Amino acid sequence: MSMIKVISNHAGREVTVTEPVVLGLTSVEELVAALGEDLVVNQVKNQLKVSFRAVVRRKLEEKDDNEEFVTDVDVLAAEDFGDWKPTLRITKTAEEKAMEALGNLSPEVREAILANFNNK
Repeated sequence: MSMIKVISNHAGREVTVTEPVVLGLTSVEELVAALGEDLVVNQVKNQLKVSFRAVVRRKLEEKDDNEEFVTDVDVLAAEDFGDWKPTLRITKTAEEKAMEALGNLSPEVREAILANFNNK
């Protein structure tokens, strides 16, 4: 039985609940059998919209070193996104992120940070 944590930043609350069986399915065939093709297609299309909007939003929000927007809205509106496809995003654990961040620091800085952390 898998569990899933749900966090409400708005309410400042969190709860861990039993994960629905459907979240453990691993193939399109299993999803279609459990949910029906129409629902699977609509869910996928809705998630694709979210992913696509995130790509455009990053371009819309990106600023340079002078805090100026990198991409003009008119240029962005004219951009051809016809061939856009989502990419697989690999989510790193907190430990992986920490190891990567610490690994990018000089040994002296890393040692100082870890010493400060260990003293708390």
